Amino acid sequence: MGTPAARSRIDERAMGAGTTVRFALLVALLLAAGGAMMLPAVNSLHSSDRVGCQLALGIDPDRSGDMASAVNALSQAVPYEACMARYAPPPAQWQIFGWPVLLSAAAVLLFALLPVLKARRRRAVPLESVDKDGELKLLLAELAETAGLARLPRVVVDRASVTTGAVVFGRNRRPVVCLYGGLLACRATDPERFRAVLLHEFAHIANRDITVTYGTVALWRVFLALVLVPYLVWESTQVRGVLRWGTWSTDAPALTRGLLLPVLTVALVHLARSDVLRSREVYADLAAVRWGANPRGWDATTRAPEGGRLRRALGALREHWGTHPRWEERRDALADPAPLFGARALPVFLTGAAASMVTFHLLSYLSTYNMYSLWRVQLVVLAPAALVAGVIGTALWRTVAYAVLTGDPVPSGVRTGLWLGAGLGTGGLFTGYAMGGAEWLPQRPAVLLLVLGAGVAFTWWVTRCAHLWASTWRGRSLRPPLLIGLVSSTLVLAAWFAWWTMDGWSWAAGASANSTGMRQTALRMVPGADVARQSTDAARSAMVSAVVTARPALNGSVASPLIPAAIAALWLTPLAAWAIGRAPGTPRWVAGALPGGGRTVPAGEPVPPLRRALRPGLLGGAVCWLALVGVQAYLHTSQPGPQQRDSVYEVRYLVWLFVVLVGAAAVAAVIAGVRTGRAHRLAGTLIAAESAALLGIAGMILLVSADGCVEPLNTLRTSCSWQPAWQSLRWTLPYLINGPLALAAIIAFLVAAAGSTVGRARRRWARPAGGAGGPRPRSAGQAPGARSLGVRLGAGGLAAAAVGIAVVMPLSLARFHTLVPDAATAQSTTRQWSNVTAVPVSTATRARQVHAWHRLGGRYLLEHAAADYTYLGTVLRTAADTKNANLTYLARLRPTCADFGRIAGWVNGAYFRVPDPEAQSAWQALGTQAWNGSVNCERALRERDYDLFATSLGELIAAGKSAEKVTTRVNTVLSEAGYGR
Repeated sequence: MGTPAARSRIDERAMGAGTTVRFALLVALLLAAGGAMMLPAVNSLHSSDRVGCQLALGIDPDRSGDMASAVNALSQAVPYEACMARYAPPPAQWQIFGWPVLLSAAAVLLFALLPVLKARRRRAVPLESVDKDGELKLLLAELAETAGLARLPRVVVDRASVTTGAVVFGRNRRPVVCLYGGLLACRATDPERFRAVLLHEFAHIANRDITVTYGTVALWRVFLALVLVPYLVWESTQVRGVLRWGTWSTDAPALTRGLLLPVLTVALVHLARSDVLRSREVYADLAAVRWGANPRGWDATTRAPEGGRLRRALGALREHWGTHPRWEERRDALADPAPLFGARALPVFLTGAAASMVTFHLLSYLSTYNMYSLWRVQLVVLAPAALVAGVIGTALWRTVAYAVLTGDPVPSGVRTGLWLGAGLGTGGLFTGYAMGGAEWLPQRPAVLLLVLGAGVAFTWWVTRCAHLWASTWRGRSLRPPLLIGLVSSTLVLAAWFAWWTMDGWSWAAGASANSTGMRQTALRMVPGADVARQSTDAARSAMVSAVVTARPALNGSVASPLIPAAIAALWLTPLAAWAIGRAPGTPRWVAGALPGGGRTVPAGEPVPPLRRALRPGLLGGAVCWLALVGVQAYLHTSQPGPQQRDSVYEVRYLVWLFVVLVGAAAVAAVIAGVRTGRAHRLAGTLIAAESAALLGIAGMILLVSADGCVEPLNTLRTSCSWQPAWQSLRWTLPYLINGPLALAAIIAFLVAAAGSTVGRARRRWARPAGGAGGPRPRSAGQAPGARSLGVRLGAGGLAAAAVGIAVVMPLSLARFHTLVPDAATAQSTTRQWSNVTAVPVSTATRARQVHAWHRLGGRYLLEHAAADYTYLGTVLRTAADTKNANLTYLARLRPTCADFGRIAGWVNGAYFRVPDPEAQSAWQALGTQAWNGSVNCERALRERDYDLFATSLGELIAAGKSAEKVTTRVNTVLSEAGYGR
């Protein structure tokens, strides 16, 4: 392990600091929250009957944000959207989308005025007014030249300040340095301090700290004035209304989140900004010392937190709240810059929380105006994913580089991942996830453990990739591989955020699939499926049930457009580093990071040959091919004839293909986990598992395309003809490609985690007492990395295939990914695939729901049905009295028949279900009877079929009676509740 003296020689500029990206994350949070937080306040300015539409829908307003209510709304999307468009339309888009623009414009204006305001507040005067002979200006110009500045910035003097310091403000191209009066006084008495303070401020200019710092300050102040204050005013009216009506018990979660949201935003922005500023202070110190400043020039003493545990915790919190680190911390950083190369818990946690909040706020823009599509969701979450990857990824790469340079053990990244996952989960809970604020916790809180797991998996993978690149990269700087790693990290995080947004939230909030609808869909998706002909065999039925159970979980692999690219990034990033191979000697980037020179860097654990990861993948691919042949041969023995084939047989075939592909990837991952060593086990399992899955997919496509050409292997066809798999398996092929690739990655992580856990336990038991487990020295003849041309060509071929899938799959699903579902599509899809359950409500709430249903359109439809029924009876009685019951006379009922058909259209989905079980039963019967009667009536009059016309009249009369039952029940409910009295 390196000593502090050795560590002090590491150049902190060897890699990007990542502080600018952290500022960008704060800016994104403030801009995204600008419109999202103002949406309810702006909505309150418009007259709205949103509650009435929710009641008519059958939603309890006290639980309007839970998953049952959301599914209920989607299952009646057509009437709900129509009701909202008429009675509670959203504000004009410019009122919401224009808010970030307004914030940006106001922030730019304030940023331009800040230098003037700061100089005026300090009553600063130009340097020339106190430097009559120009000697001070010459000295400052010399220091600016030492700092590498092209010219001396503008200098002003705050003569009233007695402190021996200075401050720089303005912007990078036009900085202003303000010297305090006390600093000028110590120029002669303490020239070392004068020089150190000026070089420190000039370092801020050279590091280009000013624009991002004061730009964020300007945006934050504008956000406080234009967003936070109006939001709090609106929120106070909500609280006052709740206290007035005594509904705190039901509205507490939503109101508490509403009150805590600005508190969390303020704390998060200030803590994150303060942490970044403290880091930049240390960077400025290091730059000043590098230019010859004496650290004792700005040395001071501050008391460390003392007392009990609580007092020390409060003291540490005050330090985190401040924008300048303690002098002791700055002095320690000059001796050992390790804090600048670590991923600390608080910044990581704040980054995760900010990312969750940015994602939630951005998605609120889409949901408000029904602009959801898979690609839009993917693009929205791409922004927070890129920012998190920039912040966390850079921090982890710096941590790994520092460990490599000092000989310290490379951290696993697990602890960082736990903090990241905790931040993501906390931010989601504060914004309400998919609960809309209606509950304190989601119905399935255990699903939130996936967020922690995702955070750990991400940071672990980033750390292993960084270690591999740091071990093999030969360039002068680690910045190129860092950029590659950040792009890959962005793809991975964006895919995860999209999946969590579209599927994970729903699972956590309690969504469940309709097994009957999913079964019918699965049977219809197979080629040549015949739903009416299904096997009763128990084993086959169980296999279809397994498909129904697994399909909702696999939908995310097809729904997220970037899933194939993210999977490719997971294993191609370490594969590229591994394929480079490490050359003998010290890498050039190490020499650049150690300005002292002449140092040797510990070799650490050697990088094993790439073939140890590729061979298990090739072996798994070969096993997969043999298993696929065996599956086809096995199913051929029970292949039914073309006339006897049912859809269950084809589902069995597809399931076997899927199982074989995933099983081969699992076998390859286990073998690679044993062969690649602990340092690169994760990279090895990923490469092996994905290689096996890719080769298996290639074999599967070949066998399916040539099905029928080898008689013992015939499965779906009996004649030989080349039919590409993407034609014969048009709807299921995405699942057979994306699904195994995604599961292969998950299996690789699990295998690597299990191997690391077992290996750690074995080393703990096998380690001798007092022994130290350090890296083994590398022998001179050991050949790290890949040297075989064949291995590299194989790796290149697999990489090309992975990139091809990452490009072709989104293009092939472009229509699906870009589709913005209309209300009718959302309604039919939800009714088919999701379980729509009626939530029990109180008698008073049920009466409110029926009343809203009645006044917003139900009464109109019932009155129309009653009028048609009355007219129908009048015509029939007249026909009977005049004995004129022929079709020529009865044809005058044609408009009535057509009107019954229009009523049926409203009943069967265009208007709300009746939020009362008894009335809904009669309402549903009305829809069926009116539709059948209308269709038969029109057909009978057109075809002059008297018997069919008589049948239609019976159906229409039954429809009229059902309408009377609905009216009677609705009037009873309203009368008992006191409506209309």
